[in-house]
Amino acid sequence: MTLSLVITLLSVPVVLAVAAGCVLLRRAFARSEILPEEVALAVAWVFLVGSLFWLGVFLSGSSFLGFAAPWTWLAAAHFAFAGFGALTITSLSCRVVSDRRALKVLRVLLVVHPVAYLVTAAGILGYRYCDEAGAVAYETLFITQLGAVAFGSPHRMKHGPLLLLIFALLVPVATLVPALAWAWGRPFLDLTEMVHYHGIVNAIGHVSLGLVAFAIGRPPSHSPVQDGDQRAL
Repeated sequence: MTLSLVITLLSVPVVLAVAAGCVLLRRAFARSEILPEEVALAVAWVFLVGSLFWLGVFLSGSSFLGFAAPWTWLAAAHFAFAGFGALTITSLSCRVVSDRRALKVLRVLLVVHPVAYLVTAAGILGYRYCDEAGAVAYETLFITQLGAVAFGSPHRMKHGPLLLLIFALLVPVATLVPALAWAWGRPFLDLTEMVHYHGIVNAIGHVSLGLVAFAIGRPPSHSPVQDGDQRAL
């Protein structure tokens, strides 16, 4: 596929992603109190723009930073789900809990997310110990997130959607195990199996089911919009 055709195909979704991030950021600053989770909800769209960039590199048959296919489309998938999707799930999880300590923990995880992502990316680029540190950081993040939601008085969401959310938060705790083994040089899955049992399961079980749970449950923000619009998103 030619570069000009790729740019034509991806220009619209890139513009839409940037616009969505800007709308959410404006909405975050329109609330009676500026909350880190509402700002993070907007910032997460930067990862989606990054995903579209890597997708463009893959579709055009190009390479970037020394990476070519299949690593380019794997990078696109990681930006979309480990970046945009996972950060969005954590941001919206803040709306679910009532316990102030649990909320503080989740807000700390909003900062851990991009740090863990950058460390993991450094590991892929060949920096020593970053693979191991990134995998451990993500596993710790997901375990902490699950505990904070499950035991953080999650009364701001109906029971049915909450159970679905808890399941979605449990998924990456399990699927990070093969990633840990891969990072520490003890892989028990090859690359194709990692795509299936780590990547696809996370994309569907964590991000997709998590977003469905929020779409059904629609927990409200901890800070209302000043213009009187009380919609959850």
